Amino acid sequence: MQSRNFWLSREVILGLAFGLVLVVPVFVFGGSQTLYVDKDASGSENGTSSHPYRTISKALKNADGGTEVRIKNGTYKENITIPKGVKVLSDSKKRDKVVIENDNKNLPTVTMKHNTALSYVTVKGGRHGVRILEDAKAHIFDAVIKKSDRDGIHIDAATRDKKHQVIIDKVRVTNNDRTGIFSEKRFIVIINSDIVSNGSDGINLAAGTKAWFENDRFNDNKGSGAKLVLDGASIFSKKNSFRDNKREGVEVNASGAAGTIELKRASFVGNDRYGVARVARTVAGTRMFGNLSFGTGINASRFEANAFGSLSSIVKGF
Repeated sequence: MQSRNFWLSREVILGLAFGLVLVVPVFVFGGSQTLYVDKDASGSENGTSSHPYRTISKALKNADGGTEVRIKNGTYKENITIPKGVKVLSDSKKRDKVVIENDNKNLPTVTMKHNTALSYVTVKGGRHGVRILEDAKAHIFDAVIKKSDRDGIHIDAATRDKKHQVIIDKVRVTNNDRTGIFSEKRFIVIINSDIVSNGSDGINLAAGTKAWFENDRFNDNKGSGAKLVLDGASIFSKKNSFRDNKREGVEVNASGAAGTIELKRASFVGNDRYGVARVARTVAGTRMFGNLSFGTGINASRFEANAFGSLSSIVKGF
């Protein structure tokens, strides 16, 4: 009964939080100015719509907190760092019309500092497609992150509070050479997104991560759909797909510290190993899987056609 009450209260709270996601950019980024970028512009540059900058980097050098940088259609070969409090988006609000492609493959294509947003763009290549820096709050919305040399989105550590929350909403992370999304310990929200066809795991979360997933697809990755750590975790999800991955749908690791992972109404289908693999990294870890659950009744998860079976016995990884 305690578990049921905790879940319902969490859904209500997080539901309200997601409603606020839609309005956050209005009051966080409704600041002092809008700067424009058009790679095909000619003449003088001052960032106005009639005299736009020709590179995103130049616009960002002139952007203060509260600035919105709007990019005209085209491919921009540059590595950019979004300063604190700045929002970068396609002027057409169509994510396939603006491509930000790395100029230096040894750097992330996009680096995000605190309280920044990236929307309606495609990010291509780079060491990582997007790197979210330590202690930075960031929001990525309606974007594509693809073909990086390492992780599609690499998230550095932060405290597990809303002040440093990362929100990934309606994002396609695909064809990156390593993990689609890698995160150190912090608070992340991933909703309405496709993390598919990456060279390793779809998502890999460090111990102690706090997370909410809803209506996402972690499919067709060359590793597991998701690799999670039970120790210190507070991970809850609803209506996610873990399908056709080359290893497990989800691999859950435990070393002995308490944590909670609840995957409600998930689909674990057609994975090349288990639907869910439970891996103990220490003797103490073998006793910690009681708080790994998959919903009941109408909220029960579905396991189907996984090559090694639905749920593994506890595998000793030590």
